[in-house]
Amino acid sequence: MRISDILSTAFLNLWRRKMRAFLTVLGMVIGVASIVVMVSLGIGIRQATVESFAGTGSLTTIRVSSWSYVSSGNGGGSSRQKELNKKAISEFKRISGVEAVMPLVETYGMIKSGNYATDASILGVTKEQAEQFGITLSQGTMPGSGGSTTYEIALGAWTLQNFYDPDTYRQAIDKNGNPKVTTDSRMQLTFDYRNIYRQALIAMDNDDSGEEQTPLGSFYKLRVTGIMDQDNNDFSYYCIMDATQLEKLAKANKDFTNFESGSYNTVLVKVSNIEDVKPVKTAITEMGYGTYSLQDAVEMAEESTKNVQYLLGAIGGVALLVAAIGIMNTMMMSIFERTKEIGIIKVLGCRMDNIAGLFLAESAYIGFFGGALGLGLSFGISVLLNQLLASSGLRSIIPAYLAFGAVGFSIIVALAAGMYPAIRAMKLSPLAAIRNE
Repeated sequence: MRISDILSTAFLNLWRRKMRAFLTVLGMVIGVASIVVMVSLGIGIRQATVESFAGTGSLTTIRVSSWSYVSSGNGGGSSRQKELNKKAISEFKRISGVEAVMPLVETYGMIKSGNYATDASILGVTKEQAEQFGITLSQGTMPGSGGSTTYEIALGAWTLQNFYDPDTYRQAIDKNGNPKVTTDSRMQLTFDYRNIYRQALIAMDNDDSGEEQTPLGSFYKLRVTGIMDQDNNDFSYYCIMDATQLEKLAKANKDFTNFESGSYNTVLVKVSNIEDVKPVKTAITEMGYGTYSLQDAVEMAEESTKNVQYLLGAIGGVALLVAAIGIMNTMMMSIFERTKEIGIIKVLGCRMDNIAGLFLAESAYIGFFGGALGLGLSFGISVLLNQLLASSGLRSIIPAYLAFGAVGFSIIVALAAGMYPAIRAMKLSPLAAIRNE
């Protein structure tokens, strides 16, 4: 028999017993829909986890620290420090997959405006680094070198809201909730907190210990050029200054900043693709530096979500197993009802593999229709679940590989369920089958 004959005969055999075939296909529909929906929820949980981490910073950025942890092999370990300097930065740039490197030139200061002040974490960057690491402003322009007596700065996303009165600690917000300090207000920068807190100055004046006091730090005029974008997850809370200018100020105020030129505590390394994160991290770790990326947290979260996916898949798999048993039962019933028919076609010279092919084709039809209809039902349930789970942040995601894989897997399961009945039909004795009533 030709394959086309086997397929058409198998379809007609199913059509003769429409109700039984329908109920068997229905069991397959429920099984496929169950496993697809369960797996899609697991994929949705994983995707939500990745997006939540991506929302806190770039997944392609590696933070390199001068401190690293060395395991001793017996459950213990120790920390060691290796200097992060310009030579190390040059070595990082030569690693395959590295797109950009930025040392974190950062320090802490206080910004004063009239009677108000605020603490500020200040990061020095170049315009090239800002472009490479996606540092953007919600308004204004990136700061430059400024003038001879004025320094340019881009305030952090929430800096204006954080101004307060150093004497009363009341926030500088008006009755409408708007900041009293604006980008047009006159501002000064100092690295000496004693310039802000009067009580510290009084204590210093009253100090009779005889120890020489460090002279008060200077004030520097600031011109605000912009405000950081709140979506700059790694940088939004920083105030940004030109790297050269910040280094100049940090050196001049070394007593308050503890700044060491040419040496860095942290360096950011940006890679081209997420796939490059692990090999680049490994290469930097082998150099003796500590590394961390959000990819580490994502991998740990994925390990926990994998267990959830397996559990959800197993729950759906139970329904598919029941459907497979239903297919086997249907095929066995079909053999008992068509025993004489099988005997006749054997006597007429039909090959054994053709007889097995007929029953396997019927099973494949059940698997295909059950898988296709189950997939359609899965999409409907997925849409409904996404509406119900919208507020929780979870969702059902059915990617293309899951959709096609579900239909293919249902056919394979159906063929496996129909294998025993097909072999049973193939081994029937022709004479015994013809005499069967």
